Amino acid sequence: MKRLTALLAALCLLLSFAFAEEEAEEVPEYLKMFRVYHGSRENPRIAITMDDCYEPEYVEKTNELFKQYGITGTFFPLGLMLHPEDKDIWQGIIDSGSEIGTHGWDHGSIGKRDGWAILLTVGKCQQQLDEILGHHYQIQCYRPPYGTLNDENGSISKAMEFLRKFGFQHSIHWDVSQTDPDIAIKNVQNGSILLYHARKKDYECLVKLIPELLEKGFEPVTVSELLGFGENSTEGELFIYDKENYRNKPGDKK
Repeated sequence: MKRLTALLAALCLLLSFAFAEEEAEEVPEYLKMFRVYHGSRENPRIAITMDDCYEPEYVEKTNELFKQYGITGTFFPLGLMLHPEDKDIWQGIIDSGSEIGTHGWDHGSIGKRDGWAILLTVGKCQQQLDEILGHHYQIQCYRPPYGTLNDENGSISKAMEFLRKFGFQHSIHWDVSQTDPDIAIKNVQNGSILLYHARKKDYECLVKLIPELLEKGFEPVTVSELLGFGENSTEGELFIYDKENYRNKPGDKK
């Protein structure tokens, strides 16, 4: 009986290892790191993203361009650019199926801030967005200003810990950043994340680039769709930032 019990225990242990390996293999390679630069290279989905959003006119124009071609994209506004008078623009982005991420409250380098300041810059942005919309909209994607998380010593550990404490499992970067459409089209590949800004030069690039992307068979989607994050939740009360909610919440430093 003891021998049978030992054999069963060994079998269970082997099975647990097998399932663990199987689960690990289910995590896409591009999501194994905190910083994500692209999606799957196996299918033609791509993500067009717009940073900063200093010019609401071009935020709206870009969203209308997306709607014209029946595609979606992701906007990464700074929190300080989320104004009540632009509510219809931001709600229009959501209504059209595109996505709102966050670039933080301002354009200061996030890695140079202390942990609580990191939480504040993303928390204020989420709070401001909910406030102007009048309903909750869960931001799922974060993009760091200048594309860097590094502190003075070149480490991303602190930024990663506190962003995860807030709820972001990844930092969204890019693999294409080119406002010349003739060059950009040559650089785009399956899974590419394209970086643009809501301004005239970038908008004019997209006017020419988007039909070329579609002609080549690419499918522009939101970052959340590209990376398999699921839909942005609109359930629950308006978000109000309170650092006490994060004081004892662990952040993954791996």
